[in-house]
Amino acid sequence: MKVFTVVGTSGSGKTTTIEAVVAEFARRGCRIGSVKEIHYDAFEIDPNPGSNTHRHRAAGAAPVAARGARETDLLYPGKLPMQEILRHYRDCDWVALEGVDDLPVPAVICAHSEAMLEQKWRANAVCVAGRAAGQLKEYRGAPAFNALTEAAALCDYLEARTPDYLACYDPADPDVGAEIKLTIDGREIRMVPFVQKILRNAVLGVARELEGYREGAALELWTK
Repeated sequence: MKVFTVVGTSGSGKTTTIEAVVAEFARRGCRIGSVKEIHYDAFEIDPNPGSNTHRHRAAGAAPVAARGARETDLLYPGKLPMQEILRHYRDCDWVALEGVDDLPVPAVICAHSEAMLEQKWRANAVCVAGRAAGQLKEYRGAPAFNALTEAAALCDYLEARTPDYLACYDPADPDVGAEIKLTIDGREIRMVPFVQKILRNAVLGVARELEGYREGAALELWTK
């Protein structure tokens, strides 16, 4: 399973980019799922306190499934971590995330302008899409794709640069090896090369600004 996210400013073409990429991967015979981050605090699928499913939840059931003729909805209390949400997508070849910025997966950045691109740029950015792609051919060395006319090229680019997500987060998968190791409370966190690169670049970016740094020096970072 490969996972990428499309992030950026409001109205910058995130959903249009997702639509184009999903359609292209589906055309290729891939099974692709999606996750949409809702940035509206009051959002609820079932806010009616008198509905049966709402009453189930109020009584303490979790999760609650609403099964109808046209769709089935699973209702969990609270905001689930993305790792938990993605467990429902294990049979997918791809998962496209929209507006999700708390997972270290390849990010397609959408914006209205170069100035807004700079505001949204992050270590895991791999390319540009959305409205800014109509103004630029590349940004910071990353190519720009017009998803409406270059969906196939964008999907090819993501295919080549998106690691397998389960190898990163699923402890049942074999060890993928690591040049960089991270432990939390004594437990080693598994990271594919792409995630290692994000962590490495973040540390190097800070270290290069410090007096005494030299290229090729051995760096050690310890925390308590």
